[in-house]
Amino acid sequence: MSALVRIIFAAFFFNALIFFSSSVAASSHENMHEHENMHEVYSEFDFLVEMIPHHQEAVDSSREIKSITERSELQEFAREIIEVQKKEIQELEEWIQLWYPDRDAHARYEPMMRDIAGLSVEEAERIFLEDMIAHHEMAVMMARDLLENDLAEHAEVEDMARSIIEQQDKEIEIMQGWLKEWF
Repeated sequence: MSALVRIIFAAFFFNALIFFSSSVAASSHENMHEHENMHEVYSEFDFLVEMIPHHQEAVDSSREIKSITERSELQEFAREIIEVQKKEIQELEEWIQLWYPDRDAHARYEPMMRDIAGLSVEEAERIFLEDMIAHHEMAVMMARDLLENDLAEHAEVEDMARSIIEQQDKEIEIMQGWLKEWF
């Protein structure tokens, strides 16, 4: 192969590599942006409506991992998520009925957690932790949006948002530690 052909080939390969890399980066950025906007909060009502299915997914996923794992600390962790978030779902539903009885409370929720059915216990635990970290990060982001944009119209909602941030930030740290320790 002549030097000119090698230079042309190298230039073509280099340009193709740059094109592919920028396409992947753009696609990843678009997906990340889409994910970030998935549960945007524009009002207290949005927060209430969107947090219900978000919490329900955490409850369902926690029930599933609780039935699979043999790690006592993960079983207890899942039990606490179920208990706390079921209580919060009930409060959210009550507040919607009390404060927004005539509004359509249908959420545009998109599930975030991957299905762990049929996986090995170890793989299910890892995926649960990875997904629940991202899931909690989204809840924290929604709660921060509510507070930072002064969208809470009721003290109870503001208190719940603060509680979500505090509790789920702690849980994220715990899950990140388990990921490092166990996997």
